[in-house]
Amino acid sequence: MERIIRLFPLFIFVLFLVFDPVSAGSFSKSKSVVVQITNDLDLDRANEMIALKWDRVQQYLKVINCDKIYVYDSETLDTLITQCIDKDKNGIPEEFIFCSDFKAKETKQFAVKVSDKQTKTPQSLTFAQLMIPREDLAWENDRIAFRIYGPAFAKDVNNGIDVWTKRVRYPIIEKWYKGDEAPDSVRVSYHEDHGEGADFFSVGRALGAGGSALYDNGFLCQPGVFMSHKILAAGPIRAMFEVVYKPVKFNGHNISEVKRFTLDAGSNLNKIEITYRTDSLNISVQFAAGLVKRKGVAVYSGEKDKWIGLWGLTNEKEENGLLGTGIAADNKTFNDIKEDSVHVLLLGTAITGVPLVYYAGAGWTCSGDFSTVDEWNKYLNEFILRLKSPLKITTINK
Repeated sequence: MERIIRLFPLFIFVLFLVFDPVSAGSFSKSKSVVVQITNDLDLDRANEMIALKWDRVQQYLKVINCDKIYVYDSETLDTLITQCIDKDKNGIPEEFIFCSDFKAKETKQFAVKVSDKQTKTPQSLTFAQLMIPREDLAWENDRIAFRIYGPAFAKDVNNGIDVWTKRVRYPIIEKWYKGDEAPDSVRVSYHEDHGEGADFFSVGRALGAGGSALYDNGFLCQPGVFMSHKILAAGPIRAMFEVVYKPVKFNGHNISEVKRFTLDAGSNLNKIEITYRTDSLNISVQFAAGLVKRKGVAVYSGEKDKWIGLWGLTNEKEENGLLGTGIAADNKTFNDIKEDSVHVLLLGTAITGVPLVYYAGAGWTCSGDFSTVDEWNKYLNEFILRLKSPLKITTINK
């Protein structure tokens, strides 16, 4: 488990606040603490998510209500958007998160304080929800949107990840579903761009933009659509949910899959955590994460690090721009790259009962975030660099 935690982030840094007894006492009295964060990389890092362990925050700030804690940029004095994360939904958060940008080699300080002030609730930058009546599970942030299909479409699709491209920074999922489900005379199809973006992507029974499957000698053993779901967080800066798939027969074992998706504000890639389960523990199984090929796309990969990317026209209409899809992970997660007529795949080995993590998503030229394939590939490559070099965290007694 320690190895997994060390590999955990780009965008997600589980920070253990360590205080000496003297500092801890003074922090308790002042009900504030300064967190100093250093970017050791010689590159700018935008939208970095910082996660503080809630029990440590609670212990040293002597506060019960997460809503009473505020984070300030010590230089600009800006109040940052924060969120508490309660992964097991027991009413007690595990993490307290906020995000910020960092220039190359920059050190910044943030004041974490208890306050009774009332502030305006910010517009949420993330969203996740089961969409009825379709039973899609859809989620988004201020850059991009995704969905996976549920039981209602079990006969037509599988467990692939669909991409919804966005031109805007505000939430669109609920609006687009409502418009598409309206009567014919007033229907607004989300397959057409009406100024906010659209669902141009085609998944079918493929893995889409980073879906996964058990793998054996060229055969993908996909589990079908998800069986159950649990929304763990919806916003304002992180969306997180978990889905469970029915067991599949694979190499003589009945193997089920639990998959957790996390999408943070400002990120084009989902963090995807998979745990395979079977009656027998510690079974080694091969799996693949894949990108479905679109007509005319070019394939790219990291020379030393494990990332793959596709780049090409979003669909058959040039006015709909270019789309990049990609998967990135630490070298210890994946060990090979394969390509067939349908997918480009990253292959890895999983141990049943032990979570594995990778990242997958997409970027669109019409969003304003990426203009060329070089920019998309640079994003994937720098993503790996950030994984290898987490931000350094220290605390200062003020």
